[in-house]
Amino acid sequence: MHINWTKKIGDKGIHNAFTDLCEFKEQLFCCYREAKNHVSADGSIRIVTSDLSGKQIGSLKLSEPNTDLRDPKLSITPKGNLLLIAYARLTDINNKTLSTRNLCWVSQTGKSWSSNTEFADKGWWLWRVKWLNDMAYGFAYNRRANAINLYKGHPKRSFHLHQPSVLSLAKHNKGYPNESDLVFINNTAFALVRRDADTYSAQLGVSHFPYKKWQWTDLKAYIGGPAMLKINENTLLIAGRVVQGKQLVTGLLSLNIDTLKANKLNVVSKLLKLHTILPSSGDNSYPGLVLKNGSLYVSYYSSHESNKTNVYLSKLNVSQFL
Repeated sequence: MHINWTKKIGDKGIHNAFTDLCEFKEQLFCCYREAKNHVSADGSIRIVTSDLSGKQIGSLKLSEPNTDLRDPKLSITPKGNLLLIAYARLTDINNKTLSTRNLCWVSQTGKSWSSNTEFADKGWWLWRVKWLNDMAYGFAYNRRANAINLYKGHPKRSFHLHQPSVLSLAKHNKGYPNESDLVFINNTAFALVRRDADTYSAQLGVSHFPYKKWQWTDLKAYIGGPAMLKINENTLLIAGRVVQGKQLVTGLLSLNIDTLKANKLNVVSKLLKLHTILPSSGDNSYPGLVLKNGSLYVSYYSSHESNKTNVYLSKLNVSQFL
């Protein structure tokens, strides 16, 4: 598969990782964690702005005292503002976790941001939110509980538990569900969930309004830091860390919804199609996805250059995935 270009857009920190991408006012906003290493206490959020050719326009950094800000995500609210969320780990001088909470910020311009607001439940990691009409939905996970819960609302106002244990070890015999993404097509919700226990296989969930009951399909494949995007009414694009040979790389895959509906025998090999591997190796992945004017933009991080984790932006023609 042809990649139009791949550009390095984030290398200011020693460790630059865990990206997300959003198109806002004809510009690309890429957020990621900037820190000394994967688990250091100094995690801050870097937001890099580029035009659609990948040329950098601006850059800013958000930080909180004694707090490791992790895995930032961007979305656009129903009022047309940028919403930024992150998991905040309060630490002591020895980098011991004292408490955790979910924080969010709002911006009308992308250049200046509001003060943070805490939302959802402490101790449950709200991974990302996706909007349907004027409501945001998002999964939060808890490692000890071996479960993910579904939350609903507006992070800046009221954001509460909507359905507990949507996927769990206790109810579904699937251990440690965690990172996730969510797509709505004609009010049907499709969920992609990473797992890090037993078979380590990702799960694909389907639910209809009001999203209380879910049906799950085991994808028989590991997908880390999953991101998902609707290409059209019948095709989902999936990105994340996948296994290629004995290497972990950043892959782009597609899933045909008609095949999923017709797949009564659960032949998973027919559901997922691997299209391409982005330039990546070592510590890598956690992509963000934007579809704009027939082009697919993918942010991700990788350590394939000089063994340093940097953030990259790739552009591809979306027609290649159909």
